[in-house]
Formats: sequence, C-alpha cells, structure tokens
Amino acid sequence: MGAAIVKPFSSLLDVRLPKWIFLQLLENCNLRCRMCYEWGDNGSYHEKKTLSRLDINVIKAIIEECKPARPYYELFGGEPLLYPHIEDVLWSIKQAGSKVHLPTNGTLLEKYSDLLVETSPDRVWVSLDGPPEINDHQRGGGVFKKAVDGIDALHALRTRKGLSYPKIGISTVITALNYRHLETLFFESLDIGKIGCISLELQAYLTEKNHQDYESVLNKQFGVNRAAISKGFVCDPAGFSDMDFGLIARQVGKIAGYCEKAGIYLNTYPKEMSEDNIRKYFSADWFSMSRVKTRCSFPWISAEISAHGDVTSCHAFYDLSLGNVNASSIGEIWRGEKYAQYRNYLRKNLLPVCQSCCLFYNEKPPTAER
Repeated sequence: MGAAIVKPFSSLLDVRLPKWIFLQLLENCNLRCRMCYEWGDNGSYHEKKTLSRLDINVIKAIIEECKPARPYYELFGGEPLLYPHIEDVLWSIKQAGSKVHLPTNGTLLEKYSDLLVETSPDRVWVSLDGPPEINDHQRGGGVFKKAVDGIDALHALRTRKGLSYPKIGISTVITALNYRHLETLFFESLDIGKIGCISLELQAYLTEKNHQDYESVLNKQFGVNRAAISKGFVCDPAGFSDMDFGLIARQVGKIAGYCEKAGIYLNTYPKEMSEDNIRKYFSADWFSMSRVKTRCSFPWISAEISAHGDVTSCHAFYDLSLGNVNASSIGEIWRGEKYAQYRNYLRKNLLPVCQSCCLFYNEKPPTAER
C-alpha cells in the first residue's frame, strides 16, 4: 500500500471553524433610522433596558482561535464606529490575515478616516438612502452631509497616501419612502467616482403570520418561547402596494449599466431585480420569485455573534442562541450539540423567516466580494 496522505493540522482545523464571522460589536447607535429593525419605528431594541457590547478580550480570543481558517469578518452594530475598541478589532483581524468589511451610517466617518486608512479594512460600507432630503427623512437631519463629508475625507486621505483600501461602498435599502430617488442619489447627489462598490437591497420584512409561525417552530423544535428580536421585522405588505415596481427595476438597471462600464462592483438583493421579482417580493409572494433557496448553507459556513455573546448562524434573527462566547469558545459552540441540532433541522427545512434574509435570493453562497 502507498503511504497515507496526511493533511496538515491547520487544514484539519479549517473545516472545524466558521469561514464567515459576523461580529455585532455593540447595540448602541447614534441614529434612529425609520426602517431599522433594531432602532427604527418597529425596532426591537426600544424594549431593552440595558445595551450590550462584546468584550474586546472575547473578540480577540475569537480572532485568535479562528486564525487557521482565515475567516471573512463583517462588523456591525448598532453603529460599529461607536465601539470603544474598534482600533484593536481592526488591527487584530488584519494581523490574523483575514478580510473585514465595516458598515457605518457615515456620521463618524470623517472622525475615524485616519484610523480606517491605517487599518485598511477591505470595504467601508456607508448607508445612504437617497438625496439629502430623502435620506435625512429616514435617518435624521444633517446625516447625509456628515456621511458625504466622511466619504470625501476618507477618499482624500487614501488618495494622498497612494493607497487602494479601504474601498468605499454605498449601501442602500430600497423602501416605500426612497424608491423614486435612486438615480438622483447615485448620479446627482454623490461623486460616484469616489465609490468602489454599491449594494442595493429591498427592505427586509416579515408578515405577522411569518413571525407567529417562526415562534411556533422555535418553541416546538428548540424550546424557545418568544421571538422578540425578529418582531422588529414585521410589516404589513399593504404598505408597499402603491410602489412603482417598474420604476425601481429601471433605476436599478441604469445603475447596473453604469457600474459595469465604470468597473464598480454592484451587489443587489434579490440578485435578479426584475419588475416581476420586485413586485412579488413586496407582495409577500416570495416563493414565486426566481433564484430562491430551497435550503440554506450558512449554518455550515457562518457564525453570527451578538453584542451579548449569543451565537447564531442567521443575521439579525437572534432569538435562537446556539451558545454564548462569554461561556464557551467559538470552536466548542460551532462543533457543539445545539449547532448540530440546528443544522439537522435545516437539512430538510427552511425557517418561516428565511425569505426576509437578502441571501435567500442568491442561488450560490456569497464570497468575500460582498
């Protein structure tokens, strides 16, 4: 017999750790954006008596333990730039050889431009929803100017130093309030030459029935009695009925055409932004859309860690905890019994909230290009 091929120990570790890690650094935010499922009109965080944030030593332990797998990190909050140890987090991830993306509402971008150029995350995603009057109606007075001033400062400093990173991205959530103004945002209100990537996402939402069904599944399958966090996603689809879905599709098409010519990376959720798909999405006819998932791969590749340490595999839906990093290591949780139970359920089922996840409308798992 030939000699057995023995894989390096590091490669054995790789398959036993997540490849994609979301870190909710903190729950606090300096804005109250109307459509936000955390702090918006229906946001679940209004019920919180105290706000949590991840301990920096716990974060460093996660980064060190997962170093052999070189996972891709996404930081979020709340507002990530409010986290008091954001510099330590960015340097630790960089020194571990991993990529990281940082979303922000942009209001603190100018203040932290030096830090962001020094630590050079791959992408800084700035959330903007339309031209100044539209954006500020959803996010608060003066927010658009602060965000654009931050983009200008970050781009100028990066250019002055002759660097390519961080790439500056614009993330836009398409809602009933802003959908008429997408072209105005990108072609009139911004210097699009400073933008390296764009993400256009339809507003995530659940119906009341979705939420009730989700609570029922959590109770019967996992012993969880209440799904308070996901309640922040509940909307009546009737609120979207007057939207011009063809107008959305035409605007997205023009933005996509520009991005293709200019070499700007464009991400859309759903992937196919046709008039028919958009209509079905906002009519809660999700399963008639194109490119929807029949099963989810994320429990096998990603871990989401909330500000109070709970680990899930599903962005924003923290009602089902699979462990807590303040009590166990991420590796122990990832390979633990609760994760196994969750994966076994999702081998054959989707959850009643899956259609409110933007990744539900992408046939293949995303790469670090997101």
